Amino acid sequence: MIRSATLQDFDRIMELMINFANHSPWAPHHNPMYNDHYVRNLLTSFLTQGCILVAQPQSNQTPQPDQIQGMLIATTVSDPWLPHVKTLKELAWWVEPEYRHTSMGYRLLQKYIECGKKMVEKNMVHGFTLTNMSISPDFDLEKRGWNKVETNYVYGDV
Repeated sequence: MIRSATLQDFDRIMELMINFANHSPWAPHHNPMYNDHYVRNLLTSFLTQGCILVAQPQSNQTPQPDQIQGMLIATTVSDPWLPHVKTLKELAWWVEPEYRHTSMGYRLLQKYIECGKKMVEKNMVHGFTLTNMSISPDFDLEKRGWNKVETNYVYGDV
């Protein structure tokens, strides 16, 4: 099941964020030491200015069907040079490794697209983005309607 997160989901979302950070190819992300109060405020702002989606497996997929095993977090950002141009920017898309063989990641993406389209229709944003890490599985986004606009790089050793 894919649904919008609630405040009660924040503990599990923060656990998933730690797993997400530790899986990053960039070492400074590893072993994060979060400020709990700051992160909860940040997540609250994402709920009101973007979307936080969570994924729970089907009851036949796990002994703990209520446990959140995936998430997609996005927030609205203004272009620094053209502040009237707003984008829904995906910040984290994570599915626990044992659920990557399921449709969970794809269903999160579909729900995010639905959320982004609604925000565009309501003139809340001009578009929405998705970021893939260099270690992300090869997932042909261009075949699925996405257009590559820019690529980010980190200088030096990763």
